Amino acid sequence: MIRLVASDVDGTLLDHHGMLPPHRAAAARRLVDAEMPLVLATGKLWTSVRRLVDELGLDGPHVACNGSVVFDGAGRVLARTLLDGAVADEVVSELRARRLVHAVYLDDGTLVTDRIDPSHDVLPLLGEPLPSVGGIDGRGVLKVLAILPPETEGDLRTLAADTSRIQRTGPRFLEWNASTADKSTGLAHVAGMLDIPLAEVLAVGDAENDVPMLRAAGLGVAVADASPAARAAADRTLTSDLADLFDELVADLQAVRA
Repeated sequence: MIRLVASDVDGTLLDHHGMLPPHRAAAARRLVDAEMPLVLATGKLWTSVRRLVDELGLDGPHVACNGSVVFDGAGRVLARTLLDGAVADEVVSELRARRLVHAVYLDDGTLVTDRIDPSHDVLPLLGEPLPSVGGIDGRGVLKVLAILPPETEGDLRTLAADTSRIQRTGPRFLEWNASTADKSTGLAHVAGMLDIPLAEVLAVGDAENDVPMLRAAGLGVAVADASPAARAAADRTLTSDLADLFDELVADLQAVRA
């Protein structure tokens, strides 16, 4: 029996324009009204999804920064997993040497980079802040994000491969997190806080960074236009809208309670 739903945000709960379709919002609210917890599991900052949390009335806890942050419905950070400072420096130095556009996500919720580039404009389109020019300066790093030409990465997956978790979070994003941080570890933390076994969790997503979560959950679901990696990791791939899955879960709950 499913007792918890964990949903990726961009490309899953939100459409590919970064919007929450009204019918999907209504279905999510019906799920919450049926007392099925809905938690978010995103690669973005916790501050970037606060409006979505408030709009849907989601208590949390939720997962942000690919599992490096767990936060509650009020936006308070409950747990952090930092990328080792030396590893962050290594990745940033190499990206800088290759003149690749990047942003460093710091544990205070700010982003820094070595130079502002037009490619950074994709971040505000996703509801993320623009980075400011600056260094890490001994501050905690949650992740490093490289903004690349679509679907290209060359040999970048060899960079700090033994000391970090490297994953695609979108066609143009390659990211480095702590080796112990991904959406599955974040989801396990959330499920433990709610005293719900992972076997009773449904996770839904669309991208490579959702793969650990899809595999860890009792039922992993890929949305209809998910990446091949997400489809391969999922137990089920949707053929219709996510709203239909939410309504299916509500109907199942009502049948059990009848």
